[in-house]
Amino acid sequence: MENEGKVKSLQKALKVLECFTPKTKELGVSEIARMLDLNKSNVHNILSTLEECGYVKQNKSSEKYSLDFKMVEFSYTVMANYPYTNLIVPVLKDLASDLNVIVYFGIPHGDRVLYLFSAYPKSYGKNIPYRSILGETAPYYCTSIGKALLCAMSDDEIKSHLIEEKIKYTENTLVDNDAIIEDLSKSRERGYAIDEIEHENGVRCVGVPVTDRNDCLIGAISASGPVSVITENDVESISLKLMTAAFEIKSRL
Repeated sequence: MENEGKVKSLQKALKVLECFTPKTKELGVSEIARMLDLNKSNVHNILSTLEECGYVKQNKSSEKYSLDFKMVEFSYTVMANYPYTNLIVPVLKDLASDLNVIVYFGIPHGDRVLYLFSAYPKSYGKNIPYRSILGETAPYYCTSIGKALLCAMSDDEIKSHLIEEKIKYTENTLVDNDAIIEDLSKSRERGYAIDEIEHENGVRCVGVPVTDRNDCLIGAISASGPVSVITENDVESISLKLMTAAFEIKSRL
């Protein structure tokens, strides 16, 4: 019973950490207590312990908490152990320079895509705002990189990765499972997936899966840009370069 109590306490602490997201960067004790249906004193004790250990910090003026840089140490450790970094990143950089758009690499992570790497064209400083992509997530069903990952999975795996409650981010977002499956079928036939302004307004993306020499899925790459930069006429030529890059990564593994 004592060990069970310790495990539950640890689970609560981890759930508290999971409350912080890019959209909820700073939270108070009462907010977290409501989100997790926990006692405020319990949440306060957890946050105090996390603060002492360097995982969160408190804004003294607002008395709210946010994640601290201790968390960055874990991301560094994880990426230091990721076996494909030195193979993938150079390919992405060359691809971004060639296409003159942002290129991403992501992997399956539960019911969302987890972005690991991004590469920017040399001109990004002038007209494309830079942002770190490491650790960011997005849905499978409305992103080209997510669709590309699903295309490389079995039908049963696809169903397990499609969440029930889907957000309609734009008027083009497909939220009906039958429509999504049909779109994936078309993507499989042509060898690449398209985010046709489905996740962000005014943004078109093209994605392809990346496999190893045994054809095991390791991730997917995508090219993303404004519809004025990636036009409908550009999609096929971009897809060919993405597939060439995916094959290059595969050949290096």
